[in-house]
Amino acid sequence: MRRDRIKWNEKYRRQDYPTEPSGIVKEFFSRATGRTALDIAAGSGRNALFLTEQGFAVDAVDISEEGLALFAGRHPWIRPICADLDTFDIPTGRYDLILNTLYLNRRLFPQIREGLKPGGLLIFETLLEVPGGVGHGEHCRDYFLKPNELLHSFLSLRVLHYHEECDTGQDEHRRLASLVAVRP
Repeated sequence: MRRDRIKWNEKYRRQDYPTEPSGIVKEFFSRATGRTALDIAAGSGRNALFLTEQGFAVDAVDISEEGLALFAGRHPWIRPICADLDTFDIPTGRYDLILNTLYLNRRLFPQIREGLKPGGLLIFETLLEVPGGVGHGEHCRDYFLKPNELLHSFLSLRVLHYHEECDTGQDEHRRLASLVAVRP
């Protein structure tokens, strides 16, 4: 945990982070039926800030104090939570919307499903394993989804959107899996 916190704090000190909300969040957030949200691995708060502008109250969880400091106090409806997501537990039935962008922790999958209120919306987009390992660099395979893994992990939800593709805007070798689903 300490090593992860140091790594991510350094990233946010260098200002090496996106500032615009994720495209998938902008495209699908309006399908949420209520206004409580959880932003998992919130980073610099780009998605949390966007959601508060749309009227959401957001719990924004991240391991990095530096990342959270970039947006803490900027809006009264954001509650920054500094926590290690390897040990953080998502409260059951609390959220109308849960976001998980560019982060993977399979331990949280059941908690994400259960953290949604009935009718709650999940927006999940993260890195997908590249055939042959191209583009993995120093990353561990645990941080990459296998093809169709995201879809199969959330089949108990009603899937509205699922897509796997290369992220041509960032890196031709970076592939993303995207899922939008509703808890019945």
